Amino acid sequence: MTDSSSRKLSSDEKHSSGARIIQWLKSSFFRCCLMDAAAVALILCLFFAVCVPKKYDLSVGSISHDTINATKDVIDEVTTQEKKNAAAALVEPTYRFLQGVKEEVMSSLSKAFSELRTIQQYGITLRSEESIRPEAFSEDEIAYAINLLDELTFTRNQIITLLRVNTEEFNDMVSTVTTAVQNALNTTIREGQVNQSIQTILQIVGYKLDISLTQNILPTVLRTCIRANMIIDQEATDEARTKAMESVEPTVYLQGQNIIRDGDRITRGQYEMLRQLGLLNDDHYDYSSYWGSLIAVLLSMTVFFITLLLLRREILSDVRQMAVVLLILCLCIGFAALAHLLPSIYIIPVALGAALGTVLIGYRIGMTLTLTLSLLFAAMTTGNNQSSFYEVVLITTMTISEGMVTIWFLKGHPQRARVLISGLIASVISVIMIFGIKLLTSAETLDTTGSIGWAVGGGFLSGILAIALQPVFEILFRLATPTRLLELTNPNQPLMKRLMIEAPGTYHHSIIVANLAEAAASAIGANPFLARAGAYYHDIGKLKRPIYFKENQMGSNPHEHTDPYVSAAILTSHTMDGMLMAQKEHIPPEIQQIILQHHGVTPVMYFYHKALQSSHGNQVDINEFRYSGPKPNTKEAAIVMLADTIEAAVRSMKTPTPKAIDQFIERLIRGKLEDDQLSDSPLSLRDIDEICKAFSDILKGVYHERIEYPNVPRYNMQQTVGNPSDPKEQEEQVRKDQKTAEEPSAAGETNEQEGSENED
Repeated sequence: MTDSSSRKLSSDEKHSSGARIIQWLKSSFFRCCLMDAAAVALILCLFFAVCVPKKYDLSVGSISHDTINATKDVIDEVTTQEKKNAAAALVEPTYRFLQGVKEEVMSSLSKAFSELRTIQQYGITLRSEESIRPEAFSEDEIAYAINLLDELTFTRNQIITLLRVNTEEFNDMVSTVTTAVQNALNTTIREGQVNQSIQTILQIVGYKLDISLTQNILPTVLRTCIRANMIIDQEATDEARTKAMESVEPTVYLQGQNIIRDGDRITRGQYEMLRQLGLLNDDHYDYSSYWGSLIAVLLSMTVFFITLLLLRREILSDVRQMAVVLLILCLCIGFAALAHLLPSIYIIPVALGAALGTVLIGYRIGMTLTLTLSLLFAAMTTGNNQSSFYEVVLITTMTISEGMVTIWFLKGHPQRARVLISGLIASVISVIMIFGIKLLTSAETLDTTGSIGWAVGGGFLSGILAIALQPVFEILFRLATPTRLLELTNPNQPLMKRLMIEAPGTYHHSIIVANLAEAAASAIGANPFLARAGAYYHDIGKLKRPIYFKENQMGSNPHEHTDPYVSAAILTSHTMDGMLMAQKEHIPPEIQQIILQHHGVTPVMYFYHKALQSSHGNQVDINEFRYSGPKPNTKEAAIVMLADTIEAAVRSMKTPTPKAIDQFIERLIRGKLEDDQLSDSPLSLRDIDEICKAFSDILKGVYHERIEYPNVPRYNMQQTVGNPSDPKEQEEQVRKDQKTAEEPSAAGETNEQEGSENED
């Protein structure tokens, strides 16, 4: 039993989790996430198109038919290596002294002279036995003499020379050479310089000895015995050479610098630089451009979403507005990519995002787009192989400064003329920034005149594109922009014209409600354009059955002969009817929601009371007499609800004095609060106080106190102007005229009171 329950619980949990996942996949937030991913992919493709360089078919020794610039800073490895090798070659070896070398050399020299003395004595012996010439020595004698050598290796001629040396010459040679070698070893004999030391010794002893000895005998002896007492410290030498190579500054080609000019023959160094940059059609790819573009786009978009989270969190799950923002972002990056194909990147319309974001959705979106675009423009300009450091700095500063000034200029003033003027202001800002950077850096490479011309064009282009694209966005996405809202409040709009002709009472009521709503919205920082337009259209549903609404009735009232349930259904259906009409006329959804929400779920108490009277004691459900709602969930919708209620109620007041109006407004709004009609709206108590004050100011102006005009006596037209008539007759005539004038006034007042009672 327990296992079965556990399996059933697990199955229910899986079903619940699956349902939540499906619900999330159908949610607006998920659709916004998909749009975000598509926008990031599109922007990344545009970055690749600008930042990934063109490839060339070149080889070492071939002629280039293009001028190729470095797409980023690159090291000329071949030239740099040649410089390093030259620097290492100039480093002198590091030597270290070997102890005991002198003793070893002198010992070896002594042994060598000992062997030579044996041969020299053998020669004396041979010459004493038979007086012969040196060249008469037999081969056997020469061979015997060679065999007497152990460490030395002599040729036949050297042996013959030695056999001829007498004892005195030999002793002089030994003495002189030994002294010279000792003197040489007392200084230094470096490794690799032994031959030089031997030549020095031979030069020293040469003037004392027979030339046959210095040329035939001593070189072999010295080469055999002498060795260096200062040897190279290879580790220290390698370290010194490594430091010398490291001290060589690499040959760097900066981004935008010419690597090869048109007509140049390709060198090995140039070829290697092109290969490093990924500019050759081979198997080598420079993925740094791709990775750099990816990092720059992801970082910029992260800043974009964080800024949205801070400034306009609700847009992250609003499909329509999110689509608008992402489309503006992609369009601006697209225009920037096209600008990189032109001679100057200053033609980029850097203020376009700020202008469109501000006029279409609001200044917070304009700020978000400005910050994001400044990062994206800077990254794209950096990745372009034609750009310099100054251009990156200027594009970034121009985007931020022009964007912020544009937002400030358009905030609360969305007229199309101001949008165009904002482009002119952006041009002025760009000129100031270029001069500022020029003075700050003294950049000789910065073409001030040409840059200013292109930048001014970019500012004008921002304004022109903003004006051209604004109505496109408004129509495609049915945006409630201030400009669009102002157009909708024009009396020549189809629904407004119908309301004026078919339901004049409702039209007049809507005009006053609009004035109240606009003033209240301005007082609490809501959207006054939306509040006014929503008030204009909030009762358009009454066009379906205008005669059933009191303000449009001219005498007979059809509700007197209608079932109260039917009457209530007719009245409460005008919100849904109005929304359907608005949809048909492509009215922005924000206004549609105001039409649907401006009565909330309030009941129609008159017909509910009438139904109770005719129920004969049966139960009557008040929910059948309520509006379908929903309750207002925006400030503007709540303001229109309150304005609609207060305007209709104040019209029924018999004596609308200022104090009575204030008390009446407070009582009506308190009733809405107690009926829980404002529970879903973002209005605060402070906002409600400001709304009451704004309503009071407007209504006091509408129902202001009027001067009581005096009753003017009527004169006989035939009375001549000149001498006045008799005073008694004139006084009598005034009393008659006053009596006559008071009679119609009293009748009119009676009719007005009766009308008010009928309206109530």
